[in-house]
Amino acid sequence: MAAPAFSFNPYVQTSAAGMFTIESDGFMVGTAMPDPAARFALAGGWLAAAETLPMFGGVAISESIPTERSTAPATPSRPDIALGSVISRATTLAAGAGSVTGFSVFDQNYAAVNTPTSPVPTVGSGGMVNFYRLGSGARVALAIDPALVTLEGGLVTQQVSWDFSLQRIIAFATNALAVKILSIKSSGCMRPVYTSGTGLTTWNYNDSAALCLL
Repeated sequence: MAAPAFSFNPYVQTSAAGMFTIESDGFMVGTAMPDPAARFALAGGWLAAAETLPMFGGVAISESIPTERSTAPATPSRPDIALGSVISRATTLAAGAGSVTGFSVFDQNYAAVNTPTSPVPTVGSGGMVNFYRLGSGARVALAIDPALVTLEGGLVTQQVSWDFSLQRIIAFATNALAVKILSIKSSGCMRPVYTSGTGLTTWNYNDSAALCLL
């Protein structure tokens, strides 16, 4: 009996609108690499009310303990207190308020929203943010200054810093970012970019990124 003939290839991906429209031979910033040893370290929290910008993967975050009670000792101030910590954008590498405690990721964040005009999945104030803490051992793709391609071939313990405005790794300044750089791709990577004038978050399709061990 002859084998049946198929008129289609089930392994070929088609371009479903708003989904698999981009090809990349690099990293997708804000995505963790599959790792059975670290996947259980994925954590979540809700985006602080004071955050006016949408949250997406690859952003340095600061994690705070939620305020459980109001002025009345027996009255919870938030009914969703069990959902996790309060997440906001980090503002400093130094110890204290706003210090970097981890990085946001897209992984398993099914509540994040994307649209045809703003294809990057984003979360608004009060929404749930997934992240990996520093020291979790997760391997996360982060944006990096293209000039740091010179780090290739060096030790993974080379010190770098973080640009809180551009949300990317830069050359070491005054405080070190507590990550180890495992790999660098100088092009072909996808990075989320927020445009304040339009309020849209889009992909930069040919950026530089590094695979970092948190």
